Amino acid sequence: MASVSPAAVALVRLRRGFGSKIFASKIMDKWHTQFTGAANDTPWSTAVSALEKLLQKSAAGLPISIVLSNQLVRYKIIPALPPFSAADKVLAVARHGFRETYGDMVDDWTIRVNPVPHGDSVIASAVDSALLAALEALTLKYGCKLKSIQPFLMSGFNQLHRRIKTLPACYVQIENGRLYVALIRDGAWHSITGSVAGPDWPQQLSALIAREMLLAGWQHEQAIIYLAPANSAEDSRSSAAFMQSSVWKTLPAPQPAMTGYAVASDQAYAMALSVAR
Repeated sequence: MASVSPAAVALVRLRRGFGSKIFASKIMDKWHTQFTGAANDTPWSTAVSALEKLLQKSAAGLPISIVLSNQLVRYKIIPALPPFSAADKVLAVARHGFRETYGDMVDDWTIRVNPVPHGDSVIASAVDSALLAALEALTLKYGCKLKSIQPFLMSGFNQLHRRIKTLPACYVQIENGRLYVALIRDGAWHSITGSVAGPDWPQQLSALIAREMLLAGWQHEQAIIYLAPANSAEDSRSSAAFMQSSVWKTLPAPQPAMTGYAVASDQAYAMALSVAR
């Protein structure tokens, strides 16, 4: 599995098997590289080149799932449609919503819609079609079976949704200098927002969550905050500080059973491992 962001890529090779009590995975190898993209490049071109270098020496011929940084994805929540609406109708509504916000840029994007289990709303994601084509060509070139390409927000949420049930919940991801906050209740998405993360982002995050809850009419609700694993040591320390000072019940978002993964030192691989099951 791999992660792709504008400033870093990571690649992890797992071996699956049975641990002492449950079905578990073990990290066999892991690679990570950081970079600065050229000013005239697309936000992802340097990342694709960096991923190719990792595939050349490490994962040719292996199955692979790729997680995309939220910085490479745009999201939109689509309100409930009539039951059993045709997939093409749902996609058309999503495309119209993106076009109202972004105009003709939408013509260059691939839009996908992900229904929330037991929910009445869907989340739509839009990704540059050229990025998807580049990743598909890359995996084909090195004989890798491409299992999926998922946005980070969705791969993280997929590990969490069974815990949320009907409770009001707030899912938070901290990624490469940005905060992402999603409100979910009764299986339905209420809002998704992103913000630049400043040096004092734990205080900034508290204000952002309070604002989103106020807008959703949740100011008197006892929502649970789920904090995704951070992608850097500094953000991990800040996450711990936020959890200690939070006025809400705050829990670390669940992660799959994994041997060979240390939260304190392997933050660079958290995004890639969000797709592990």
